[in-house]
Amino acid sequence: MSSMYPAAARPDSGRRALTVLALTLALVATPLAMPAYAQSHDSPLFEEADRLMAEAKDVHADVLAPESFDEATRYYRRAEISYERGKSDQDIIKDLADAIENLRHAIETADLIQTELDGMLAARADALSAGAPEHAKELWTQGNRAAEDAAEAAEERKPGRAREHGDEAIGFYRDAELASIKAGFFDETEALLLQAEDERIDRYATVTLARSRALLAEAAAALEADRYDTDLPRTLAHDALYEARHAFRIAETALRVDRRESTVEAIMLEAEAPLTEIAGVFDIVPRFDDGYAQVTAEVVDQFETLTSEHSILEQALVDCRNHRDELELRLGELEEELGGVSEERQAMERRLLAEEKVRERFVQVEGVFTRDEARVLREGERIMIRLVGVQFDSGSDVIEPQYFGLLTRVQDAIALFPESVVSIEGHTDSYGTDGQNLALSMSRAEAVQQYLVANMRLDGERIEAVGLGESEPIANNETREGRARNRRIDVIITPNLDAVMP
Repeated sequence: MSSMYPAAARPDSGRRALTVLALTLALVATPLAMPAYAQSHDSPLFEEADRLMAEAKDVHADVLAPESFDEATRYYRRAEISYERGKSDQDIIKDLADAIENLRHAIETADLIQTELDGMLAARADALSAGAPEHAKELWTQGNRAAEDAAEAAEERKPGRAREHGDEAIGFYRDAELASIKAGFFDETEALLLQAEDERIDRYATVTLARSRALLAEAAAALEADRYDTDLPRTLAHDALYEARHAFRIAETALRVDRRESTVEAIMLEAEAPLTEIAGVFDIVPRFDDGYAQVTAEVVDQFETLTSEHSILEQALVDCRNHRDELELRLGELEEELGGVSEERQAMERRLLAEEKVRERFVQVEGVFTRDEARVLREGERIMIRLVGVQFDSGSDVIEPQYFGLLTRVQDAIALFPESVVSIEGHTDSYGTDGQNLALSMSRAEAVQQYLVANMRLDGERIEAVGLGESEPIANNETREGRARNRRIDVIITPNLDAVMP
């Protein structure tokens, strides 16, 4: 469920909120730019000041303690100018001492704010994420004023006053967050519910509107019960807004039937279309004569299977990496045992490097094509380019000019693997006789082969054409989408590992 808070802006603690605040919004004043101290000098006189300047920047002292930081910057720059003009070390050391003192003060202040005012920073970040500057301007402004007072007290080394103003700021920020959440979700939902009453939408979406009202009431109760825990009410309010909008959509569809602008049959067929498209992706033949349950179950089952396979593949990848690490460790052991680099070790190293090069170039090949043009797969060391974007007219083996650009990118992919062996596989759907399909798939594969040989000047022995007819389908031939996927050209590249290495 999405929420009005971006994921990165929902801090779990004040320390996370600190980064958001310190990097984007100053609590008091915009600081001067950090001096260009890296580096107009190479004198050891500046070492301590340089170290503290970097530390101050790391803890965001330029934002959280701007007065001390700016004063340190001023003294530091004076020391730089004195150094550049060749003045005495005594003048430079005096200015650097003042810079160091102010930097230490700035760092201490920043640390104090982080430890003592972390709750204030978290509350401010929450209010900001909820849209308080727009929806609760007065409360937001009051919170900022109190926060400025807290920061000033911290810089003056008055932790008691800093905490007092910080608690005051927290109250304003939390009130601003509450008001913003209500304005952001509640107001729009309540307006839609009033509109639904005026337009008598409940005639068509009674249950959905009732659900919206119930969720809104539950959100309001949860928000009032605990104003500092906004996750639950925010989610409930979001769901209430969705159900209100959903009710209008339902009513709009029902009114089309009432006004004779559509029929129940047309609306049901329209509703089936997206599920039909999803089923096609999973190579499922959709049947709705018994409703949606069977198709839905098959789609869910396919998705869960793919998810499981994905997990297995991820684990296999981890295992392969672990195996590679073990091999590298063993290579190191062999080197120690043999007291030098053996031929066996060199061969193993070359193979590992070659396999890594193949993986890198596989990624390059993936980037050459869009999903509408080709699917790029890897089978061990072999690279398969499934040219889903190349289509032949029924019964034809002529490559249309519109596909020349795509075949040029196939040439680029092959060129990434010097001295590789290339196989062009032709495939058809199940329509037609076995013999016809076998011959057609072969003639199409040969057409692609001849195009690549002619345009790449490849050695004919390195590239072969194979016709496989309908024998290796990748989709269901009972659907139009499945048959289109089965009518394909696969380009198989088998790399020469020795040639891959520079």
